[in-house]
Amino acid sequence: MFSVKRIELVIEAVEKQRVISTLKAVNIFNYTIYNHVGGYGERGARGDLAFGEKFENVTFVIACPENRLTTIIESLRPILKSYGGMCLVSDAQWIIH
Repeated sequence: MFSVKRIELVIEAVEKQRVISTLKAVNIFNYTIYNHVGGYGERGARGDLAFGEKFENVTFVIACPENRLTTIIESLRPILKSYGGMCLVSDAQWIIH
């Protein structure tokens, strides 16, 4: 195992391609996307099966070395400023298989 930072980004589904492009621009090509994410936040309730991407959220899960964290977060910050969402960072252990 080795230590990594786990980034969880909840964002409107219509911004999914913008997030993917932003990650590619900082050489992050490995991530997981959870579609149809529901919850309650600053903009009220979001159902997990909303009609169309305009009304639903997705969650990105990204594992990165600590020395890449600031670059990734700062590249995602403009998207969060423009469109809202939530970004959490936590310590994690990557299991080598």
